[in-house]
Amino acid sequence: MQLNPTVLKRSTIMLIAFILPFNALHEIGHLIPCVASGGEGTFVVGIIASQATCTILQNSLVFAFAGGLLATLVALMPLTIKRISKYPSVRIVFISFAIGHLMTAILETFAREFYMSDIATPIVSFATFGIYIGVLVFFCRKEKLRKDQWITSEEAGELLKRNVK
Repeated sequence: MQLNPTVLKRSTIMLIAFILPFNALHEIGHLIPCVASGGEGTFVVGIIASQATCTILQNSLVFAFAGGLLATLVALMPLTIKRISKYPSVRIVFISFAIGHLMTAILETFAREFYMSDIATPIVSFATFGIYIGVLVFFCRKEKLRKDQWITSEEAGELLKRNVK
């Protein structure tokens, strides 16, 4: 199996470019229920770790889940626009972000003690990278014509034209 090098490069550049914006969205998502409940919040954004705090909802399930939920929903939005989602790089990056932030939301909400531990950052980072690699392999494979694969006469004509040049 070969990966399409153009899609691989574009996806990797897009992934790197969107890490900080999506980390910021995630933390802003935590602050929405905080501010809506009358609390005050702050957030810090980094490449590896980010954090939001709230004066009144710090240990709330809604506060914990809201960050990953917002980032997941924003990541899914470009996939609903055909003119944008037709590009494999866009699908790869935004599906990866959606799955990764949903995973983080679930961990933050239901495994908070683990998520806040020192060991969680490398494990979650590795899992997120694994999600990206899996989605990348799924959408970035080069299609090869197998000998036993049937093709239409139009496809055969197109292949002949490309190979005769």
